[in-house]
Amino acid sequence: MMMKKIARIIILIILSAFIIPACDIVEDPYLMRVTGGVVPGPGENVRKVLLEDYTGQKCPNCPAAAEEAHKLKTIYGEQLVLLTIHAGNYSVPDPSGDFTAEYRTQEGADLNVFFAFPGYPMGLVNRTEFSGSRILLKDSWEAAAAIQTDLEAQVEIIITNTYNTGTSKLDCLLETEFLKDMDGTYNICVFIVESGIISPQETEQGVNLTYEHNHVLRGSMNGTWGDVVGTDGQAISGSALTNSYSYTIPDGWNADNCSVVAFVYNTTTNEVVQAEEKNIVE
Repeated sequence: MMMKKIARIIILIILSAFIIPACDIVEDPYLMRVTGGVVPGPGENVRKVLLEDYTGQKCPNCPAAAEEAHKLKTIYGEQLVLLTIHAGNYSVPDPSGDFTAEYRTQEGADLNVFFAFPGYPMGLVNRTEFSGSRILLKDSWEAAAAIQTDLEAQVEIIITNTYNTGTSKLDCLLETEFLKDMDGTYNICVFIVESGIISPQETEQGVNLTYEHNHVLRGSMNGTWGDVVGTDGQAISGSALTNSYSYTIPDGWNADNCSVVAFVYNTTTNEVVQAEEKNIVE
């Protein structure tokens, strides 16, 4: 009798090895969660989140914030779009010495004044409030991003870049579709960022002469506050709208390391409802 029970147990164990993996099979379309982010299946859209890191090359505490942003990028992947904005006193270049590089932009200066950052590093996560504040220290970015990435996608942005290596001219076509009706009007901003910039950075341990600056805001294709989506900025479900822009990449920028960051935001609340990023050179 005991031998029969043991035999039955062995048979059940063997069968379960074949049955349990079958539970992992899912039919398209699907969303697969990966360490906090989601990978869209066919026909699916996800909410992508814009994290703006306000920094400066002479800010010793800022590298820690950049590390936090990088950590979140490894968690959320393409669902998190990073934007590093050099602004404020720590970003002012020196006439000589280690910090002669100019990473400030008019757009960054405008945003810095508008949001009134009291210090650096600080950031914005979709320009929404978290724990009663829109301006967030780096230790709050992860929790704020977790909330935003779990929201339903309301907009889809498709970026098509055409870059002429001979003339350094970039043509960018944006196709925006609202996935549901929403109150208010919406603008789209089109920024250019560059990564892989090797340049000195002040750190808590001293000056790092070979620091790698990533996701640095370099310029805008349509100003600080962007343009209305389509013709009137109204969010009507199913409406597909287009915006097109051209930009000449200046000498000194590495087009291979540049990308277009586009995001749609509510013009009344300033909250970002969708973001997207696409390399200039594929």
